[in-house]
Amino acid sequence: MVRVRLHPIDGSIAQAFIERLLMFDVTLCLDEQDAKVIQERHSTLLQAGIAKVVVSNDSDLQFEFFSEINTIRVNASCSIVLHDVLPSGRNSGLVNEELESIWNSIEHSMDGDASHYWVAESDVVDALVRIALHQPQLPESMDIAGRRRWSTQQTHHELQMLYNRTRAGSTGQFTASLLDQPASPKISVVPIDAAQQDTRPSLGALHNVLVECDGHGWQPTSPLRTAMMVYLAGKLND
Repeated sequence: MVRVRLHPIDGSIAQAFIERLLMFDVTLCLDEQDAKVIQERHSTLLQAGIAKVVVSNDSDLQFEFFSEINTIRVNASCSIVLHDVLPSGRNSGLVNEELESIWNSIEHSMDGDASHYWVAESDVVDALVRIALHQPQLPESMDIAGRRRWSTQQTHHELQMLYNRTRAGSTGQFTASLLDQPASPKISVVPIDAAQQDTRPSLGALHNVLVECDGHGWQPTSPLRTAMMVYLAGKLND
């Protein structure tokens, strides 16, 4: 049984990480107050599952969330830097000013060809869980980002379409254009080992670590439209 410690537990990424870990043969080592919160929040899952929550500083892996901006530290020796994550809620220390700018212009027009490599929170959490369960050899640093390049304009257009649908759904005031299923932007996958690394963070280290974990490497599976809907839901519920 692997022993995993993490702190703090209040961000949406840490919360999702904990929820996933509790589905496996894991001992979650937390501070006393954090352990009490998790035991109460996930009492049904803990009673039915095989995971444990204990008050302890003794662990095989320690995850420290965002003591440095956009960075998760593992065992104080590996920095995992997150880029262009679409979170489901607040995360103190996770900052993306360009995403905030797109959100703040959601009811207006917006142009821009800046590069974004969006990745769903669920795919980030999946990678962290695989690392926790398999305990691979970790480099000093690695980056997490999506594999598809989106421009600012493409991102804004997609988010605005989903936002307008959501608002129409809350009022029942649909139009024919909102009921149509618009095609997603034509976004191509950029290979892990692509030569053009001028805009996208290098994903080689992450891919190699995940190959060592289970042989599958970095293969995000969450549709970006779904990830954007989850992000919108979090913003609208703030």
